[in-house]
Formats: sequence, structure tokens, C-alpha cells
Amino acid sequence: MKKIFSTLLLICLLIQAMAQDARRNVRGTVRDANGAVPGVVIFEKDVPGNGTVSNETGGFNLSVRGKSNILIFKFVGYLQQEVNISGKSEVNVTLQQDVKGLEEVMVVGYGRTTKLSNTVATSSVTGDEIRRVPTASLQNALVGKLPGFLAMQRSGQPGKDGAEFLIRGASTFSNNRNLTPLIIVDDVEFTGNFSDIDPEQVANVTILKDAASAAVYGIKGANGVIVVTTIRGQSGKAQIRLTSNYGRQGNSIRPEFLSAYDHARLRNAALVSDGLPKEYTDEDLEAWRTGSDPYGHPDIDWWDVLMRKSTTQTKNNLSITGGSDKMKYFVSVGHLFQNGILKDFREPGSSVNPNYYLKRYNYRSNLDFQVTPSLDLGLDVSGYFGEENEPNTRGRANRNRIWFELYDYKALPPMAYPIYNPDGTFGAAPETVVTGNGAGNNIVGRLMKGGYRRDFENDMQVNIRASQKLNFIASGLKLSALVSYSSNQGFGRDLGRTNFLSFIYNSKTQTYTPLLPNTYRDEKYSLGSTSTTVEKRLNTQLSLNYDSTFGQKHHIYALVLLNQFSETEGAALPENFRGYTFRLGYDYRKKYLIEFNGAYNGTDRFQSSNRYGFFPAVSGGWNIAEEPFFKENVKFMDLFKIRGSVGMTGTDNINNTYQYLYEHVYLQGLGYNFGENQKSFSGIYEGILGNENVSWEKELQWNVGTDMNFFRNKLSFTAEVFKRKRTDILLPRQSLSAIIGIGLPPSNLAQVSNRGFEMNLNYSNKLNKFNYRINANMSVAKNRIEFMDEGNPPYPWLRQTGGPTNRELGYVTEGFYYDDEDIAKSPLPVGPQPKPGDLKYKDLNGDNKIDPYDMAYNKYSNTPTTQYAMTLGGDWKGLSFSITFQSATNFVLSQFAEAVTPFFGNLRQVHLDAWTPENRDNAKFPRISTMDNISNALSNPSDFWTVKGDYIKLRNAEIGYTLPRRIVSSLHLQQVRVYLNGSNLHTWMLGPNLYDLDPEVSSRTEGGVYPTQRVFNVGLNVNF
Repeated sequence: MKKIFSTLLLICLLIQAMAQDARRNVRGTVRDANGAVPGVVIFEKDVPGNGTVSNETGGFNLSVRGKSNILIFKFVGYLQQEVNISGKSEVNVTLQQDVKGLEEVMVVGYGRTTKLSNTVATSSVTGDEIRRVPTASLQNALVGKLPGFLAMQRSGQPGKDGAEFLIRGASTFSNNRNLTPLIIVDDVEFTGNFSDIDPEQVANVTILKDAASAAVYGIKGANGVIVVTTIRGQSGKAQIRLTSNYGRQGNSIRPEFLSAYDHARLRNAALVSDGLPKEYTDEDLEAWRTGSDPYGHPDIDWWDVLMRKSTTQTKNNLSITGGSDKMKYFVSVGHLFQNGILKDFREPGSSVNPNYYLKRYNYRSNLDFQVTPSLDLGLDVSGYFGEENEPNTRGRANRNRIWFELYDYKALPPMAYPIYNPDGTFGAAPETVVTGNGAGNNIVGRLMKGGYRRDFENDMQVNIRASQKLNFIASGLKLSALVSYSSNQGFGRDLGRTNFLSFIYNSKTQTYTPLLPNTYRDEKYSLGSTSTTVEKRLNTQLSLNYDSTFGQKHHIYALVLLNQFSETEGAALPENFRGYTFRLGYDYRKKYLIEFNGAYNGTDRFQSSNRYGFFPAVSGGWNIAEEPFFKENVKFMDLFKIRGSVGMTGTDNINNTYQYLYEHVYLQGLGYNFGENQKSFSGIYEGILGNENVSWEKELQWNVGTDMNFFRNKLSFTAEVFKRKRTDILLPRQSLSAIIGIGLPPSNLAQVSNRGFEMNLNYSNKLNKFNYRINANMSVAKNRIEFMDEGNPPYPWLRQTGGPTNRELGYVTEGFYYDDEDIAKSPLPVGPQPKPGDLKYKDLNGDNKIDPYDMAYNKYSNTPTTQYAMTLGGDWKGLSFSITFQSATNFVLSQFAEAVTPFFGNLRQVHLDAWTPENRDNAKFPRISTMDNISNALSNPSDFWTVKGDYIKLRNAEIGYTLPRRIVSSLHLQQVRVYLNGSNLHTWMLGPNLYDLDPEVSSRTEGGVYPTQRVFNVGLNVNF
């Protein structure tokens, strides 16, 4: 590889030496209506590498060559201007503002275009807008800002609070595969965690939504693509930017558990209802009601004991950017610290920190060199160091058990045990067990003495790129090469102890009994570790670009690219990829636009005869507003473009535990059973069969859109309608009987369609010196299973085909059994016989009994189909503000066991409204029972436990002030800005919150999840 790169570099230098020509100097100034314009890019037409940038007074000096005698002046926010310099040594140029915004640069796969010329479906947001959201994870800052981008934040744990995200919903099944879009950072696939990218390094984030935009990535583009462009250096003196943030974060939602008195009272009532004796005496109840015996009858609010009201989050970043015509640079270092919400229970002087936290250090250096007027080199070095910590209360295999215990009646009811006994020792309860389903020893003691589990991650990426302009062959021709190497290493360290001293205190006899009779002192810490994992990837790209305009009418551009990589993880077999990408586009006066692109690529996941696939796409557009008849008659409309695309993409990201599904698997172990008692014997036995025809999933997508600008770009509107069909989806066969006696591999059988639409509206204007802006967007994506091998269900409501993916199956409820007479005349379930107050299920098949044939799939899944967002912003004399609301609808949430079932989980307000003979006409919850019954949400899921997840959130808000320039200049600074902002500020659920959980959490869990965090932040930005 070194020889190849050195040869390419030598060839480029020789070509440049051959292409030298005579030069002459041209100088001048660049102005607009208000004065000098610094930072304008000035380059010679047909010699794009020969350019400069205007200085602070608008002046420039350029040594020109070539025969065009045309200089091009280009600057964001202004119309591009061409000036003839024939016979001139000095020119003065006045730029006109681009009030229509049509020359705004847009990022696409392996290239760039403009708003006027774009024919594909994309959405983008600037880094400045992203940095207004004080979050540790980049994807959380994108919510509500990009139509088509759907994110659900499942947890608030430091280091794991990054939202799951999709582009235009899901077009395949979530089991055994990764639905995350392809992440591209500076034209290279990013293999780290998206949430670990530092927003302070980001210039722009663009999502590619249709096949025409993603087809260049071929076998990796079916889930959509997120393209991240990082900040690069600009010519001019060095600019130093310091950003410092200090935030307070706290739980966004807090479950309110009932008191010990109510727990005990309802426990007794439930036992009587079950025909069992009471557990607690009247004396017990009175002691809990009055609080007269805090050690014998404790009443502990464990949430309040363990949780802080708020904790810290700090982010700091220092960046330097600048350069000259020959060399430009951007260097950035950042630090993030996110503390856990648990209280600090460390012993005085102890350095063992058991709390949750995240420490992350990001770095990036982007260097661009102009070796010769036509040869550019780039060197990018980036990465991060991460450290995540959490309590070691129950071992590495039981992460997040603290949150589970807070809901668990068997572990932490309010009467579990006193935190401390009268003598200061840790309290314990007689029924608490160390193993099994119990929580073990005193939870405060476990936090204080249990140690930590700590994960370390080190990610590094190096990109080397070269670009040689070949204008001596053809104007606009360019050869580029890139070599990228990335390495990700991770390992874990555990420090913990199993046992420590705690005592069961008897308040009547005032005696102490050790919980662990054989433990006489706290154990010493033991140190453990997890093995180091190393992932390495070598990526090489070689491309040829062509971009030229003929006669100012005909614009032609083309791309041919070779992209390949090899990735290894530890000692595992490497994964190899090779792809060929092409793009060919043409436009006439930017009115009639057409583009062909695609890829031919494959991976060694598949058999050699079935390894490669072709993924083509075509898109086109018509700029109606550029037609003379339109310009003359429709003065208020600046842009009116209709566009459409159709194409094919694919995905090989199937996440199977075995890399090569086409191979027949043989296993070693207990694989043979003989005799009447089925005694097992070891040996080599046949495993899952191979599937020689296994292939990637394929997706055909149509997209029709329109872009409109009105009133000199004050109002802009974009709308998209799309349809996607995913075929050859890998799923196990379900129609074959298990009598076949061997495991079958997944097969490319299932099909899912996905259709929807998106709208995005922007309006900006000003009243005197007050500038304001409004953005509103909407996204809808609904999928449907067209086919899956699910056999032949006996009833249509048991069929998944025809409905959305990933729905839950459950009974259909008809209220509660009213009384014994109602039970006698109603269909009865198979299993435990119902009692008045139990959930009553609908007999769907009319056979007068309730069994699994009466279960039906829910209408919605746990993934929203519809999303709305609105952002309001404005600025006046240095004062600025913005506020974003976001809503997601048409999805459901269900939980079970400790999340809601009485005496599996702790009791809450909803359990006070449970069915009783006295309130049976107004009950909101089934009869409370201590036994397994037909209402159980785990063994008998039903639509009663499936609640509407729809919500509206105040996602983020900010108010800031930029100090006047006269004050800043006196401090020898360029800019100083202070601001207050926040994220995840408030949630309104559009239905009852049965589980006291954030609606974005994962469905069908036990409720024990680190709560999402509300953040209030103060920040300072200083430019030197």
C-alpha cells in the first residue's frame, strides 16, 4: 500500500511539473453594499487549484495563468460572480447577496451539490444548530431538526444515553439485525459509536433518504445514510475558539411509590381476596401509619434515598483554525464529564467511586496542504478516549439492577429494612436472600462497599488523502486517493466484594442478628477484568471526478470510485468489502436536471458465486421557476422545482452470530441422547444447515418531491412522498415442522413495504432590528409486512402478514369480570379460573373459551409512525433565543412484572384504583392479587397493558447574548457569547402514563431503566 501511494504521489507531482505555465499577478478588492468582504474565495476558472482568499480589508493578490482570463468570486450568502481580467492587473468587485439562497452548498454521497441543482431527498442541519442542544450524544441533538430522522432515547445512563435512530422508519424486522443507518464521516465509513462524535467538531450533518442519494453506497445504503462533515481550516490568521459548558441534569420522570402503610394494607386485602390469611397485624399497620417504630417497621422512600435532585454535566472544547493558501488547519480537543444521578455513598477518604459516570476526551486535527497549484494533500487524525463507570452491586452480568430493584417488591419495598440500625450498622431483613431472586445485602452498603465496573474505549482514525487536478487532459478532471486506518480497543476492569457486615435488628428485643452468620468482617476487594477487544479497519478509495460547464448552458459531472476495506476483530476472521461506485449527471441551464448513480459491490459474507450485486438509481428534476414564462408571471416565487427518483439499495448488516451463513455448521459438545432416560453424550454433531443461496436484503425505493421558495427566500417549503419495498429479508422459516430434526438457516424470503411523506417549512423575516424564524416539519413512515414464512395461522388476527413489523401479541380486553354471575355466563380462560375483578378477554374465535387462539396483534408497534417538530427562534441586538417542540405519535408501550404487577413490583397510585366490590363501576386496574392469575401482564399479555405512547416534548430551548463588538474589541477578543439552554425539558403524554416511565423507553421490559435526564446548562463561547 505504501508503494502504491508513493507512486500515485510521484505521478501527480510529475503531471503538475508538466502543466506549469506562465503567470501574472492580479490584485484588487472585494466589497458589498456595506463595505469590504473578507474571506471571499477567488480562483481562476478552469484552474480551480489556483486561488486565494480576500483579507480583512477585502484585498487580494493572485498569480494567474491559463487562457480563460476569468476569475470566479465565491462566498456563502452571495451570488457567485465571474469577472473578465483580460489585459487587467487590478479589478474591484462588488458582490450581490444571494437572497434566494439557491447556491447554498448541500452534501451528498461522495460529493456536493446546490439547492438549485439537487434532485435527491436529503435533510441537513448545521453544526451551530446542533451545538445549541446540551447533550452528550450527537444523535439526541438531531431530534426534531431533520424530517425523516426518527430517534427514541431508551435510557439516560451516562455513556448509553444515545438514542436509537432510523431514517424513514423501519423497512425490515428488528430481530437479529441492525437497523441503524450507515454513518459516513468525511467520506469514510465510521465504525465507532455515533454518540461519541464531538458536536464541536461538526460542520454539517446530512441524512440521505432516498435510493438515488444512497445508491452510491450500494449494499450498505438500504437503511439510509448519515453524512457528517467536520470543520476544516480556512485561510487567514489563527482563530481560537473556547467553549465551556456547565449543566445540571436530573430525572425527567419520577415514579411515586406508595408508603409502607399502603403497601401493607393492600397486601392484606389481596391475601384475603385470594382466600389466604393476612400477613400483617393491626399493630403492624398502626406502627407504619404513625411511624412509631422506624427500625422495626421502616418506611423508606428508596428513590429519595438513592437519587440526587441533580448532578453535573460539563463540556469543554478548545479549537484552533486558520491557515494560508498553502496550508489550512483545524485542531480541536474536547472533554466531556457526565456524572451519575445516584448519591455519593463512598466511605470518607475512599477513592473507589461506585457511581455512574462518563468521561470522554475527543481530539481532531484536519490538515489541508496545497503542494502545488493542482495537487492537494490532506491528513486527518481523530479519535476519542472513553471511560464508563457503574456500580458493582450484583456482578457484571446484572447491569442496571439498581433500577430494577427500585421497582421490585421482593427486593426494595418501602418496609424492606432500615438503612442503618440504631448502632449505626447496616440494616437487613430476615427474608432477604443473597442469591436467587432477592437483591442480596443492604443496597446502600452495596453501593458504599461493592466497588465498580469500568469500561474503557480507545478509538483512533487516520485519513490520508490526495487530489490531483488533471486540467491539462480535460478541464474539471480530478484524480483522488484516500487511505483510512481505524482502530478501536476496549477492555473492562472490575473492583468488587461479595459480602460485608449487616444485621437484622429486632426492635422488640433490641437484638442484632448477622444477615450472613459466617461473615465476620468486610471482605477485601477483588480485582477482575474483561479481555481486550480490538477492531481494526483499513479502507482505501481511488476516484476520478469530472465537473465542467460548456457555454454556460451545459453542466456535466461524473464520478467513478473504487472503495474497499478489510476489518478484523481480535482473532476472528476478517470481513472484506469491495465496491465500485459511479455517478453521471447533466443539467441544462440548471433547469432540466438528470443524474444516474449506483454501485456494484459485495462482501465475503456470501458465497463467491453470489457475492456481488448491482444497485442503480436515477433521479431528475425540473426547475420550473427558471423558465422565462414563469419568471415573467410569478414574481413572488424564487424557486419551484419538482423532482423524482427511483433506485435500488441493499444491506448485508444481518448481525448473525455466525459470519458465513452459507456454510454448514458442526458443533462439539453434548449432542447425543440415548435410552429411555435420554442420557447425553459428547461428540461432534450436526448444527444449523448452510444456505448456499443466502444473499443481502434488497430495497426498491421511489421518491417524488418538490422544493419551493417564496418572497426572496423568506419562505421555503419542501415536500416528499416515498415508497420503499424491502425484499429478500432474512428470517428463519416458521412453516416447517420441528420434526425435521435439524436447525434451519435464515432464508431470503420476507418482504416489507414502507410508505410515507415528509414536509418541511421555513419562514424567516424581521421587524425593524428583530429577526425571527420558524421551522415546522412532519414525517410519516408506515410499514407493512407483505410476506413472511409464518405458516398458515388458523385465524386472521394471528397473522403478522398485512400489518406493521414488530408488533406485540396479546388478548383483547372487555373490561373486568363484574361478579360471579358475569363469570358464569362468560367464556372462561384455560388455566387459573377468574375471579370478579380480573381482566375479561374477548372470545375472538367464538369457541366459548379463552386460549392463545384468542390473542391478536396490536395495531401499532413500539416505533412511532408519525413525528412533528417546531422550532421558533429570533435575535435582537445581540440577544437570541430558540425553542423546539417535538412530538411522536402512533406507537404503543407495554411493560410487565416489576413494572406494574402488584407484589412483583412496588405499588403506586394506580393500584389504589384497583377493582374492589365497592368501586367495580369505576375501577382503573384489575383486582390486586398475590397469586398468578389471568390478569398477569407477563403470562397473559393483553391490550390493557399496552398503552398509548404518543407524546409532546419541549426538546430544547436556549437564550443567549453576544457582547457588543466595542466591548469585545477592548478585550482584544473577536466574539464573546453567553447562553442558557436545556434539553428534554418537559414531557406531555397524550394518554395515561400507567408505568411512570418516559414514553421513549423500550417496550416489554420490567421497568428497570436508568431514567432519561433533563438538562439545564450555562455556557460561554469566546473567540480570540
